[in-house]
Amino acid sequence: MNILPKYLCFQRLKMFEFNEIIIWLEDNPQWIGLGIIGASFVESFALIGIIIPGVVLLALISGLASSSISIYEVVLLAYVSSFLSDIASFFLGYSFRNSLKNVWPFTKYPHFLENGQAFFRKYGMVGLFVGKFIGPIRPLLPITAGSLNMNINKFVLVEILSCFLWALVYTVPGYYAAQALISDNINLINSIWILVGVVVLFMLIRYFSKKYL
Repeated sequence: MNILPKYLCFQRLKMFEFNEIIIWLEDNPQWIGLGIIGASFVESFALIGIIIPGVVLLALISGLASSSISIYEVVLLAYVSSFLSDIASFFLGYSFRNSLKNVWPFTKYPHFLENGQAFFRKYGMVGLFVGKFIGPIRPLLPITAGSLNMNINKFVLVEILSCFLWALVYTVPGYYAAQALISDNINLINSIWILVGVVVLFMLIRYFSKKYL
């Protein structure tokens, strides 16, 4: 199922301007950690993540973070925030499972909910895991899983792993790319191996998504 063409209709909406956020964080680096939390939460949260390009914002903030906090803190903040966002989306879907179609933006774009439910019914837990890395459906799956009464224990199990890998894929490259530009003491060999590992991980996820979804 390819829902990308319908997803692109949201490009008509006014995109969230985050240039000012990046500039402000550059001037106030003590808030970078909060910026990572916000970008990760927004990107994954149902309804908001469809409109706001949180992945781009997260990558940029991760780059800014390279001068002030460790990569371990960056990944941890992104991981926990994304996990909590997905859990919140799950319970939102469960709470409104009988009337979710009446919640914006599904009132205006009902195909989002229909496609999300069809995708989840077809691929189940595998789709939930791989879908975490597919932009058009990422913010739809947790709320869809909740609306379809997925077992919470199974949902959490998938989220624990998928959110961690997601945090690696979307923070590590930006962090080390920026660090390589600003630091003279960076361990280039270790950085290259880490970046290669993340790229391989992302390619494997994309391969299995094309093969099995």
